[in-house]
Amino acid sequence: MEGLIKGIDVIQAFNGDARYLSANEVAQRTGITRTAARRYLLTMVHTGLALSDGKVFWLTPKVLKLGGSYLDSARFPRAVVPFLQRLSQQVQESTSFAVLDGPEVVYLSRVIAPRQVTAGFEPGTRLPAHTSTAGRVLLATLPDEQVRSYLDSTELVAYSHMTVTDKDNFLLELQQIREQGYGIAENQYEVGMRGLSVAVRNRHGVLMGAISVSMSISASSRDAAIARCVPALQTTANTLMMWL
Repeated sequence: MEGLIKGIDVIQAFNGDARYLSANEVAQRTGITRTAARRYLLTMVHTGLALSDGKVFWLTPKVLKLGGSYLDSARFPRAVVPFLQRLSQQVQESTSFAVLDGPEVVYLSRVIAPRQVTAGFEPGTRLPAHTSTAGRVLLATLPDEQVRSYLDSTELVAYSHMTVTDKDNFLLELQQIREQGYGIAENQYEVGMRGLSVAVRNRHGVLMGAISVSMSISASSRDAAIARCVPALQTTANTLMMWL
């Protein structure tokens, strides 16, 4: 089992900033020896999960099957799609369902509005939770001690010139989300984009994730977006709660 865990660590060593890695670099990133790293990498090449030119290694599209297995087997991300479709038709904007995974938010379902120009976030996309309205809403549901632990262990990196990076200000925003029952974020990950989100719970009160509406800021004013989208988001969340 430890070998499986290390193998997963080796796969996760690759990312957008490290698409090509040597055995030495993988060893440094995963905390294993160079010999062990090379053994894992060669096994990945043998199984088609990676390729190599003899010096560096890189992942193949076959790795996507690992995440695809979850999306194919998980009931809720698929079942929520019809609700997102109705919500998208109602507000004429793209909608999504996401969950919190450590310091990141993961998008599991997505419905893109026909008129939207940007590609949006596909299922499986991860974003730093502090830059996402869904991430903020989900963080706001956590007990205070978990929020403090998150802030103590996470650097609030700026992805735009307007990203909130001051932790005291971020705490104030989470408190506001708790009080108003929804989250709204603008220009946090991408300049010109706005997101609105509410938490989704099942009938037993267990948090399932968050549903969101995303749009261009130029499409409407902040107040107009709240008036148009928040009631629809809350109605959808309440419907999902009765269905779950």
